Amino acid sequence: MAYQTPISIKQAIERINRREFILPAIQREFVWTREQMIRLLDSIMKDYPIGSFLFWKVKSENKSNYQFYDFIQNYHERDRKHNPSVSLPPGNDVLAVLDGQQRLTSLYIGLTGSHAEKRLYGRWNNDDAFPVYRLYFDLTHQLDDVDLTYNFRFRSDTEDFIKDKAGSWIRVEKVFKFPQLGDVINFLDEHDLRAEPLPQDLLLNLYHNITERTIINYYVEEEQDLDKVLNIFIRTNSAGTVLGYSDLLLSMATAEWKNHDAREETNKLVEDLNDNGTFEFTKDFVLKACLMTADLQTRFATVNFTAENMQKIELIWSRIASSCRITKRLLADFGFMGATLPSINAVLPIVYYVFIRDNIQDNPNNFLESTNFEADRDKIKRWLCKALLKRIFSGQPDSTLQPIRDAIRNDNADGFPSEQIEQTLRLQPRNMQFTSEEVEAILEEKYGSGYTFSVLTLLYLWIDYRNRIHQDHIHPKSLFTKPKLKAKGFSDDEIKDIQDQVNQIPNLQLLQGTTNTEKSNKPFNEWLNEKYPLEDDRHNYMSQHYVPDEDSTIEKFLSFFKARRELMKKRLYEIVGLEQRG
Repeated sequence: MAYQTPISIKQAIERINRREFILPAIQREFVWTREQMIRLLDSIMKDYPIGSFLFWKVKSENKSNYQFYDFIQNYHERDRKHNPSVSLPPGNDVLAVLDGQQRLTSLYIGLTGSHAEKRLYGRWNNDDAFPVYRLYFDLTHQLDDVDLTYNFRFRSDTEDFIKDKAGSWIRVEKVFKFPQLGDVINFLDEHDLRAEPLPQDLLLNLYHNITERTIINYYVEEEQDLDKVLNIFIRTNSAGTVLGYSDLLLSMATAEWKNHDAREETNKLVEDLNDNGTFEFTKDFVLKACLMTADLQTRFATVNFTAENMQKIELIWSRIASSCRITKRLLADFGFMGATLPSINAVLPIVYYVFIRDNIQDNPNNFLESTNFEADRDKIKRWLCKALLKRIFSGQPDSTLQPIRDAIRNDNADGFPSEQIEQTLRLQPRNMQFTSEEVEAILEEKYGSGYTFSVLTLLYLWIDYRNRIHQDHIHPKSLFTKPKLKAKGFSDDEIKDIQDQVNQIPNLQLLQGTTNTEKSNKPFNEWLNEKYPLEDDRHNYMSQHYVPDEDSTIEKFLSFFKARRELMKKRLYEIVGLEQRG
């Protein structure tokens, strides 16, 4: 590993443009925030060290053996956040970045490109929610800040120079493109900025730091053995923004696949599964699904990502991706989304089941919609809710995933083998046998908890979740403020208990969205009589929703809560196979 003659930022960016500096497949993608990018420029202006860089010299005869990517120049959180692959012409060695990609990409975007991320509360399908920002530098003010001195800011403007109440702003890309020092002086004269010393000092300092100072200190590793390079990469990326182990393993897959780009395929699948923010699937999930469906060891370890294993996965990739997409649609039909799916590893057995069932792969719409598969879908939903509530996939899930996979693969029954899975796990540390204490704890889950939806789903298995369903407080929370409860005659101790219980499962139900909107903040007993004036209809609702046949006014909330809790507990005991005593 040899130390090289330092170069300037401008020289580094020019080498990126000429594709002399590129990114190897083992690199993760760009993850720095605008604040981190600005902090880097501030450090450069202060002459602070920004760390050395490490490159891997890939000889021309070996370039075709690996996959390489371009730097991102115009980042867009929705449309352009993945590095584009690049085909390199024969001849000439290249330098692939092993350490320093985030810093170099930040400089590349800031000095030559743009950055667009979703506005807070913006919609993913709305183009206007992703304004494009470019980096500007204020020539007339410095910051009175402990951490930052120089006023860099990302703005939605496009002009080279802007003067407003906040300052006099030059687009940093303009400074990068000045051919020589004389152009800096001409710019200052053109915009009447030489009357005061600060604008001149700031602009000359920025120009000097970009084009003249040789601050890119770097080493070059000439080793051509990929395993040794991977080891170096792991060591050098053990600090800073955490490198996901899946990123490294995915890069190894990318290096071995012949007919597909593993990273592009995986990124596209993750985006499809997440459906514009509805779910929170990750590359880890997809890689684990690959190992699961290929009947390989599911542990994330380099020994499981051999060339032979990666080629095996590539051969079945289209089927893996299809299984994941079908499973995501199934989850959506069950009413799940990212916030209500606390463990995505719990979904992997479903992916595997879909993968091995030819009648599902051949006609997924039939499986998702036909009444012929309704019982199978219900078994999957019930099993998933129980698995989530038992937390059997918390921590390291591999000791649980592999016996579940064996149970699914070896089962000859026509349908999801939930009973066989539960039997297989019976003697495992993480099993699906519920205790009475666990059922009691389940009923204490609160509104907003990731597990609350699973509890309610078990209790409301009859609901069609393809319609819009809301989690609703039976007794509206707005009626339980301390002044209102005081006016009803409750003591301070009773108020404390009531305000804790109002968000718990026994005061929650699942309702159609339109019905919940109509219900709004009406007292429950009033809404019940208005919505169901006929006694038979009212009793049918009460039976389906575990509503006890007793006084449901706020004054009797504590006894109502206790009675409904008992009804729910009884049903949960039946669902999880517990015998209720007493």
